[in-house]
Amino acid sequence: MHGPQPAGRPALTNMPPPAHPLRFTVDPATPAEPPRAPRRRVISEWALLALVWLTVLGYAAYDLRRQRERLITQDLERLQGQTLAIEHNLVRQLEGVANALTGVRDELVQAGLQARADQLPARLKLLADAMPGVYALQVFDARGAVRASSRDDAIGSSFQTRAFIAPARASIDPRALYLSPPFQSATGHFTTVLARAIVDADDAFAGVVVAALDPDYFETVLRSAVYAQDARATMVHGDGTIIVSAPLQDATPGLNLNQPGSMFRRHVDARQPSSVQRGLLVGTGEHRLMAMRTIAPPHLRMDNALVVRVSRRTSDVLQPWRAEALLEALLLALGTATSAAWLFWHQHRRRLLERAAQAAAQAERESARRLEFGLRGADLGLWEWDLATDTVTPNAREMEMLGYEPRHEPLPAAFWRELMHPDDQPALEAVVREHLRGETPAYRIEHRFRHRDGRWIWVLDHAMVMERDAHGRPRRVVGTHLDISATKQSQLALETLNAQLETLSLTDGLTGVANRRQFDQALAVEWARGLRQRQPLALLMIDIDHFKRYNDQLGHPEGDACLRQVAQILSGCLRQPVERLMRYGGEEFAVLLADADAQAGARVAQRCEDAIAAAALPHPASPFAAVTVSIGVASRVPHPEGMPEELVHAADAALYQAKQAGRARVAVAPDAGLR
Repeated sequence: MHGPQPAGRPALTNMPPPAHPLRFTVDPATPAEPPRAPRRRVISEWALLALVWLTVLGYAAYDLRRQRERLITQDLERLQGQTLAIEHNLVRQLEGVANALTGVRDELVQAGLQARADQLPARLKLLADAMPGVYALQVFDARGAVRASSRDDAIGSSFQTRAFIAPARASIDPRALYLSPPFQSATGHFTTVLARAIVDADDAFAGVVVAALDPDYFETVLRSAVYAQDARATMVHGDGTIIVSAPLQDATPGLNLNQPGSMFRRHVDARQPSSVQRGLLVGTGEHRLMAMRTIAPPHLRMDNALVVRVSRRTSDVLQPWRAEALLEALLLALGTATSAAWLFWHQHRRRLLERAAQAAAQAERESARRLEFGLRGADLGLWEWDLATDTVTPNAREMEMLGYEPRHEPLPAAFWRELMHPDDQPALEAVVREHLRGETPAYRIEHRFRHRDGRWIWVLDHAMVMERDAHGRPRRVVGTHLDISATKQSQLALETLNAQLETLSLTDGLTGVANRRQFDQALAVEWARGLRQRQPLALLMIDIDHFKRYNDQLGHPEGDACLRQVAQILSGCLRQPVERLMRYGGEEFAVLLADADAQAGARVAQRCEDAIAAAALPHPASPFAAVTVSIGVASRVPHPEGMPEELVHAADAALYQAKQAGRARVAVAPDAGLR
């Protein structure tokens, strides 16, 4: 089947045709159908395979469920940590407001309750401006009229029916801190107030001093706990009324969460300072994971508590798990299909071998070599190549495999060459040429044929020279073809899947950017390219300033969220693919710039520095009050005596220089120039 080539292609042999070529024609008669393998053996093999896969699938389902619960538990713990961080912030704010109210009240009592009203506004305005989160400070008399205010538009108004006056008038407890339910103020703001009662010398109720809380400030506090796009943080009055939410556009101030069966009701009924729950959200009906914490410091003697809650959409939390479950399901399905295909092929192959063995037994009168390759009646394509005439005689199965009607007369070898895939011809010609020269006892190779309907099928080609002349020149080659398309397709699918898994191994799981392994590979490749082309290579080493303080104060979950945000900002300001961002380790990132000198690297570094500064990510433990980065820039022209580590060390030294100079800046290492 692999005789002299058409014009323009080297022939497999240049030996002259033999003087007396032997003719070999496949006998159209097929041997009797051999007895099939015992049915019990076939059933037991399939039953064993089914048992194995049921066990694997059962364990996979158990493991997926366990991973799902672990993922939910981890996120609930993280949500609970966020509520604790909010509580620490709110308690400090409540203490500051309570102290300010006590100070104003005490000054008012000492100056005499009948002091002129114009003596207080300036003091109240100064305090209101100095306290973040306070919209206004006001003093009300016993009748509910505004006696003094930090806002001029409130003087003279009467609010005797307000909920923050009635509790103070009823209890007359100067040590209590009264928290009103949220309400719509006269200026149109939806707010809530903190109040302390004013008591005269006769221990009679003389009015209240109140601080109106600014929802915008507390929305900012809550936003610091929002570490994912689907996360929501809410501050709720103890009676269940929403005061403010973050993000602000999702806020529903005034909505009462204290509904029967709601997560808020379950939290309140549990009478515990904190709780984690799963359920439907009041108002939207979304299924969410939620952590709630009641804030009522005993030393403040608050008449109503605050409740903060932080939640995430359950479907978004489980999104990575669903992707992993889908991948695992695909792998299991592929494994099941592959093993089933292998067992089917194995049983089919066994039947073919049994059929071939019976055919060989019936052909005892033929030579042993003819018995080895004849396989009469087997489900194999059998062919004979006559080198003298350059013709090939196939059996019926060979023609059926390619979609043609069975025939037994010789066909030109050129017909078979035209059916071969062009990409497979060089390798096939090489092994055939070696075998015809007598360098191998036989040859076995996989290649493709074009089916009559246009598709490509994979065959296992196994052949050997059956006859040579007195000078050792081949006269006749006999071989078989076995259709292995199904097995080959499964093999190719596994190779594709392995390539995808290799890609995943080069990605940082936390930030989604390239990881340290890909950095090492990219640096080696770019260094070699720069060495060949004598082009400079620049490297930026980026480090988040005071990141340990960030983790220590806000916790590692918030630190992970910060790393993702910084990676997203840096990726957005880089020009891919020439400027590649990679996570070097911890809070440190690297940017590799091909064909770039130190000045070009400095420009890219400044662009990154500006992008981080513009994002203004909160960093309460930093002297800058926001997340900043220090960047070291280095550029080198690779030289034969150098190593890529030179560039890393130079950029790292520049980074150290930037940190020593005060952080939040770019430092450039001296350019080593051409070597």
